Amino acid sequence: MDSIAFITDCLAQVHLRLMATCDDLSSEQLVWRPAPTANNIGFILWHLVRNEDARVTNTGKLDADLWATGSWHEKFGQPATAPDPGDRMGLRGLAIPSLDVLVGYAEAVHQRTLGYLADLTPDSLDKLPDPARPEYDVSGSLRHLITHKNNHHGQIDYLRGLQDEFWDLPRGTGVVLA
Repeated sequence: MDSIAFITDCLAQVHLRLMATCDDLSSEQLVWRPAPTANNIGFILWHLVRNEDARVTNTGKLDADLWATGSWHEKFGQPATAPDPGDRMGLRGLAIPSLDVLVGYAEAVHQRTLGYLADLTPDSLDKLPDPARPEYDVSGSLRHLITHKNNHHGQIDYLRGLQDEFWDLPRGTGVVLA
């Protein structure tokens, strides 16, 4: 397996596990917080997808995020220039939309990510999308994306488990989902 196929597989697997974790979540589960200042599943899902959207746009030097071009900001009731997805305090009041909207945005961003990866060549992994940030060549940016998605999937899975003691990923999804 070449490196681009490996990166693609890693992102596809975490996406499948993430969607399995979010399957059939109720509105109450999306917004439940284990503590008053803790993040909820809806926010974490939005944050990780919004981050992927921005990262692929910046790394791939694409025109604009799907957040704006796909009118996802409107579905979230936010301006196209909503606070940075890493601005936890600025986003504390983010209205969490329905699971369908969250999953729709996640699917759209994931498909765009797969399209971007399909166009990469091995040589492009060493390119610097932003010369001012040499620590983030294309491969470093994609490595960060994989880690970021896995970390936040773990948080979402944990929050779901706190709400339902019998919750677990469907059999076989902990490693590979075919």
